[in-house]
Amino acid sequence: MDTDSAAVNEDEKQHFHVLAVDDSYIDRKVLEKLLTVSSYQVTCVDSGDKALEYLGLVDIEENEYDSSSSQQISSSSKSSQQEVSKVNLIMTDYSMPGISGYDLLKRIKVGSPNRASFVCDSTWKDVPVVVMSSENVPSRINMCLEGGAEEFLLKPVKLSDLRKLHSHLLNTITDPCVENAICDVIESANNTNKEESEIDKNCSNTNKRKATASDLSDRRPRGLPVS
Repeated sequence: MDTDSAAVNEDEKQHFHVLAVDDSYIDRKVLEKLLTVSSYQVTCVDSGDKALEYLGLVDIEENEYDSSSSQQISSSSKSSQQEVSKVNLIMTDYSMPGISGYDLLKRIKVGSPNRASFVCDSTWKDVPVVVMSSENVPSRINMCLEGGAEEFLLKPVKLSDLRKLHSHLLNTITDPCVENAICDVIESANNTNKEESEIDKNCSNTNKRKATASDLSDRRPRGLPVS
C-alpha cells in the first residue's frame, strides 16, 4: 500500500466515530470490541446522561447546581459541542436507568421537553441513531423507528449487524475523497465475504461428496462367506 492510500485509510478511520451508550459493562465492551475490529473510532459512556453531556445537550437551567458546578458543566458542554461534529453514529441501548435510549433519541432528534420550544441544533439532529435491545417488542421497535432511529438492532449485536450501518455512515461524510475510500473498503469487504462464502460452499460440497462415497461404500454387497 502506498503512502497516499495509507493516509486516506487513516483519515477514513478518524471520520468513522461512534458514540456507544450502554449501562451494561459487558454489552458495552462487546460493542466496543466489534466496532474496533471494524476500524471505527469508539467512545463509550454508561448512561444517557453522560451521552447528553458528551454531546453538549445538557440543559443547565433544568438542573439545580450551584454557580461553580454550573460553570463546570457549561465549560464541559462547550468542549463537547466541539466534539459532536466528529461523531458519525450514536448506538444506544433502549433500557437504561434514568434517560432511556428512546429518551436520548428524542433529545437528539427533537430537543429538550423542558425548553420553551423544541428547537433542535442541526449539528447533531442529523447524526444517525441506532437503538439496541435484547427484547424483541414490535411496538417498541416501531416507536423508535418512527422517532427517528435509523436502525433497531436486537442484542447480542453481531459483526454482520454493523455492516448494515455503512450506508448511514456514508451520509455523514462530506469529503468526496474519504467517501470514495470508504466505498472501496466496503467493496473490498463484500468481495472478501463472497470469497469466504464460496470457500464454505466448496468445503460443504466436498464434505457431501465424501459422505455420499462413504454411504455407497457401506451399501456395497459384502463378499460371500467362505464355506
